[in-house]
Amino acid sequence: MSEESQQKTVFKDPATQELLNKPVADPSGVSSDEESFLNLVLSLVNEGKIDIHAPSSLINNEVYDKLDPMVHGKVDLEAVNLVNSIRQIKDLYDNGFANTFQMKSLVSTVFNIKNRLELYKGDVFII
Repeated sequence: MSEESQQKTVFKDPATQELLNKPVADPSGVSSDEESFLNLVLSLVNEGKIDIHAPSSLINNEVYDKLDPMVHGKVDLEAVNLVNSIRQIKDLYDNGFANTFQMKSLVSTVFNIKNRLELYKGDVFII
């Protein structure tokens, strides 16, 4: 059997495919701050306050409406990025992958995007 056909055989094996697709567990888990933020985000999603398919659901309109129209574009773009990451977070959490490197990275990404923009513009997001 050629090397190429061996590779195709290995990757067609369901057990191998499942192993390759499983996020890697982080033995240290998430910190208490990360867990608090994760719980906040998930509770807002579960309560229906954040729609994981509607970036506008993340925006705090009371603050957003007072911003310069030029800033609206930045907030809108970041809302798309945030809702995409939150959708991935929810998917990982719902599938039992809360303590993984991927989850830790996503939570950190959402937290940092939110804080970076809110540092200068106020609480433009509901999280």
